[in-house]
Amino acid sequence: MRLACRSAMAVLSAASAAAAQGQPPGPPRPTDQLPSGLQMPAEIIPLSPRAHDRPGASAEWMAIWDDLWKRRDDPAALKDLDALTEQHLAEDPNGCEDEKAAKGKIAWEAGDKAIQANPGDVRGHYFSGVGVGLYSEGVGILTALSQGLEGKFRERMLAALRIDKDFLDGAPQVVWGRYFFKLPWPKRDLEESIRVLRIAVRSHPGNWRAKLYLADALIVNGLEGQDDEAHQLVQQILDAPGGRDPPEEKRVKELARRWKSKH
Repeated sequence: MRLACRSAMAVLSAASAAAAQGQPPGPPRPTDQLPSGLQMPAEIIPLSPRAHDRPGASAEWMAIWDDLWKRRDDPAALKDLDALTEQHLAEDPNGCEDEKAAKGKIAWEAGDKAIQANPGDVRGHYFSGVGVGLYSEGVGILTALSQGLEGKFRERMLAALRIDKDFLDGAPQVVWGRYFFKLPWPKRDLEESIRVLRIAVRSHPGNWRAKLYLADALIVNGLEGQDDEAHQLVQQILDAPGGRDPPEEKRVKELARRWKSKH
């Protein structure tokens, strides 16, 4: 179980250097959108939370993986992570059009294996859903829609939200909020993106990516006061001390600097 989840994390890291986090292929149907406050859809039966805190792979393998993950902004460490992944997951050369799609497909498949092993573990659903999003971005929106990937993303990410919406410092909430921002016109829903991301920022103020994505939605929505709010959020990122996750913090600070230079 942990092996599949960590393999998914490795390939997602390799694929996401230039990718926004979790960009799904299409809009949710009205019956499964999360209502105000991120309550779960009634048709989904809740499972036990925090089911991901369970033993799995050997301590030695986990220690190696954890050390590489902490240094994933180092190209050599990222290469080693990728090599570990390739030992356990075979890449499907016929299902992808570029490297992002290829890595997304591997993460998607690894996450699905984790779901099969333990459907109550948030990690499988989350990483599989993000993998579907990366694959969809890689092959293109029309191809993704023709392959029916909209429902695959929605199913996995809603399950992650239901099981543990606070996983990885609120990552499922951040992906869900970004989802509504990344939809193409006329399906984009900036107000819903702002609503979800504001909830994420309130409950996870240390999640810089949530703040950056909220700033994106606010600046595009452009209502009175939202421009100032967006700039304040980005400045908070630039001023914040790091230390919890240096590779992610380094990446998001750079994205924040680029954002500020354009706005």
